[in-house]
Amino acid sequence: MTLRTLHLWMTSILVGILLGFFGAAAAHYFTAGIYSIGQVLEKYFQNSTSFTFLFCSLSTTAIVVSLIRNTFKVDRWHGPADTIFAAHRIDNELDVKTGVASTLAAFVSIAGGASAGQYGPLVHFGATLGAFAKATLRLRITTDVILGGGVAAAISAGFNAPLAGIIFAHEAILRHFSMKALAPIALASGTAFAVHNYFWDATTPFLQSYSTAEIGPMLLTSIILGPFFGGIAILFMSSVLIFSKLPRQLGLTRFQAVLVAITGLSIIGTFYPDVMGLGTLTIVKLTNENTLLMVALAILIAKIIATALSLGFGFFGGVFSPALLVGAAAGSVATAVVNWSGVHFFQGPELVICGMAAVAGAVIGAPLSMIIIVLELTGSYGLALASTIGIVTATMISSQMFGNSLFDKQLLSRNIDLSQGRMGLRLMEEGILSIISTNELKFKPEVNVVSAQSAMIEHESTEAYVVSDTDKYLGKIHLRSLILANPKATVLDLIDPDALSIKSDASIQQAIESASNFIGETIPIIERETNIFIGTVNEGDIFKMYLELQGQTIDLEKR
Repeated sequence: MTLRTLHLWMTSILVGILLGFFGAAAAHYFTAGIYSIGQVLEKYFQNSTSFTFLFCSLSTTAIVVSLIRNTFKVDRWHGPADTIFAAHRIDNELDVKTGVASTLAAFVSIAGGASAGQYGPLVHFGATLGAFAKATLRLRITTDVILGGGVAAAISAGFNAPLAGIIFAHEAILRHFSMKALAPIALASGTAFAVHNYFWDATTPFLQSYSTAEIGPMLLTSIILGPFFGGIAILFMSSVLIFSKLPRQLGLTRFQAVLVAITGLSIIGTFYPDVMGLGTLTIVKLTNENTLLMVALAILIAKIIATALSLGFGFFGGVFSPALLVGAAAGSVATAVVNWSGVHFFQGPELVICGMAAVAGAVIGAPLSMIIIVLELTGSYGLALASTIGIVTATMISSQMFGNSLFDKQLLSRNIDLSQGRMGLRLMEEGILSIISTNELKFKPEVNVVSAQSAMIEHESTEAYVVSDTDKYLGKIHLRSLILANPKATVLDLIDPDALSIKSDASIQQAIESASNFIGETIPIIERETNIFIGTVNEGDIFKMYLELQGQTIDLEKR
């Protein structure tokens, strides 16, 4: 064993154990704190109406969230989308201060009654812990690996599902597999599971051991209902994105937006209290009882609106837990419709579990993780297999009609496109100015042909550029055209009308696309707004940069 291998092995063990321990503690105290605060609030407001209770609770929550924002000077809350983006970069560490502030804001929002989830904030907090550990201990380990370990610990402890934690970190966050990442991520997930089970009651609040004997009808129904669950996921994600833009489109101030959220959530919570907060007990109720069609449909619609209103108008939290409840409600609706049709009668929670996993898997873009979560939470291989069809079908439908996940869509709204992977992201982020050259030959427009010929021969160049006295780009000339030209003509008369140019704000990816059919020595780089000539690039420099970025990506993912 070489010294480097020994160091990597020891570092992986240290990182995995640390992230697992702190991830388990964070997951436990986050959830336990929410329930404790909820019980105190209910006791304090036990003689108040539901509307008064919710309005006062949410108002207090809004004030505390505002204080957190101002104290930490946060412009935008951070979540799983930021974790995914950080894991795709080689030079982007997570902002620890904003990560802590976002976790606190989510904790306060959920404890105060807003309709949001805890898993998204826990995932980002786990990644933030990883970033903090790397910076503090000065670990020689890539950012994506340590972020993945923090995420795996959060999911493992949150769901009591260590295998799902490992797969989720690779599937939803890192989006690649490498041997160097597997050890710390697996250790973090396993440690979080062990610590959570040793110190606290780690039984899942959702489902108990369950088995299904009628795998055939379940498989067939899962195939048919897959598009329905995919459509529900699209409706949920679209609502969250639309509501996030509404305050700005309506010209609302932050105070006005929060007031709308408080009033709207208080009204919804008065009539449908089951959709407020985490909604864990409601999921348990849906999986243990045959819910009436209209009740399940009301929960489905109310949860979507409440979550979109909470996240879009001033509160903060995750979408994983709301997606689970929306999916469970959709599964209850499906169960009621199928039983009413007489095609088959489902007495158990098969379709509820399938809907819950399918909708959540489509929202977070992690179908494999949801399959493993169903397996670990229910202990039923048959149910996990039957749910697989609905999960992958729903995910396929939503990815084609909406996008890979809600997180990808959020990043895309910030002009961050992950559809082409790390290499595509690096090519789009790296600007053409990083490889620009200023050794080109330039002429003023009044220079005659004879002088230009002499200068180009002396410069050993077959191309030159014509610029004005203020360095504005006028065009490109070729030596071959000068040789055949009238000696009394000027270079301005011989400009190539079809010469290729690239704007200065172009990326390497855009430069490659522009230069794919280019024939010549160099390409001029022009300032977009002023048309000022800045410099040139050649194909060799573009491809050299491409290979350099490719090497960095391979090093991040494989070595």
